[in-house]
Amino acid sequence: MTIWTINLYVLIAAVAITAFLAQIRKPKSYFIEILKNFIGSYFIFSGVVKGIDPAGTGIKMEEYFEIFHEYFPFLNFLWNLFEPISLEFSIFMILLEIVLGFFLIFGALPKLTSWLIFLTILFFTFLTGFSHITGKVTDCGCFGDFIKLTPKVSFIKDAILVIVLIPLVRNWRSITPLFPVKPRFLALFILTILATVFTLRNVYYEPLVDFRAYKVGVNITECLALPKDAKPYIYENIFIYKNNKTGENHEFKVENLPTDWENWTFVDREDKLIQKGDDPKCKDFAISDTNGSDLTDTYMTEEQPIFALIIPDIRKTNQESLAEIKELLDAAVKDGHYAIALTGSSISTVEEALSKAGIRVDVFNVDATPLKTIMRSNPGILVLKKGTILAKHHYNDHVTYKQLKEALSL
Repeated sequence: MTIWTINLYVLIAAVAITAFLAQIRKPKSYFIEILKNFIGSYFIFSGVVKGIDPAGTGIKMEEYFEIFHEYFPFLNFLWNLFEPISLEFSIFMILLEIVLGFFLIFGALPKLTSWLIFLTILFFTFLTGFSHITGKVTDCGCFGDFIKLTPKVSFIKDAILVIVLIPLVRNWRSITPLFPVKPRFLALFILTILATVFTLRNVYYEPLVDFRAYKVGVNITECLALPKDAKPYIYENIFIYKNNKTGENHEFKVENLPTDWENWTFVDREDKLIQKGDDPKCKDFAISDTNGSDLTDTYMTEEQPIFALIIPDIRKTNQESLAEIKELLDAAVKDGHYAIALTGSSISTVEEALSKAGIRVDVFNVDATPLKTIMRSNPGILVLKKGTILAKHHYNDHVTYKQLKEALSL
């Protein structure tokens, strides 16, 4: 699915909603009615898709706040405020999208709703524009992991939405309210509660629907490899020479290098990206020990099920959950299976923390980014066999080894 097919489906939904609502109350303007239902549906869809995985959106916002320190240092007090609450900020933005979408479709508080949607899109346009110009945060997470958009496409999408919203903001009086005031706001109150429950459920557990590369059933080894028809990265060598007479630097391609060498001094060589290639769906997943030895193949080809304790960041680990996980890992080892811990933190630090909890397993390093993608739980339990993900559980699942054994027929 592409952004353009999403736009088409949302437009079809908007026309269908308009036709249905016209039976309840005749609109003041069919054009404004379709426009408001299109934007409202767009916001609801975007918010719900992100609401499936709020932690993923939180990670993206944290990336933005970290990078803003470099580009907007005069606002460091603001980034320092928001960075620790990136998840909470993301939950607020997700709920704002969904609720504003419903308010617009219901025609509630049309002036305020139209302007808030316009300002929200301006905010998103700033983020995607920043990514497009700087090349930082290459995936804005506009639709979570449901569909990946390049910064350029994301920016164009948001810029178009800004333009589309102008007639709506200017003609908010033409928005037709749905239902009388009391039932309208009662319905919106119920929908807001449902949206909040849905979003928070996906914060305290693994996402209801898994759009990530590392979902159950995926073989990590295969996911780390490029498909045969993958588009390659193409680079061009650029040579930089200083003109000895003028002192100015000039760039040359390999086919037009200067021939009067006495007039030029080599300065540097750069590799310019000509064509962005395809990347593996799974990236940067590699298991290493304290010596930096790569043990990925060893564990990805293991015939026996491996129970992996996932700890992306030991500083953010829910310590209370480790007691339950200890029982699970002990039972798995007693039954003849392997138990290990994978962390993005220092191995020695994690070993010390696990030792205090009575957990004695081999600890290995994996880059924190793929670990955060694999699990939104810290800690979490991942079950592997020959590199294939059999199961993954949030610590709030309170899953036992007995339950896993029965569910996976181990």
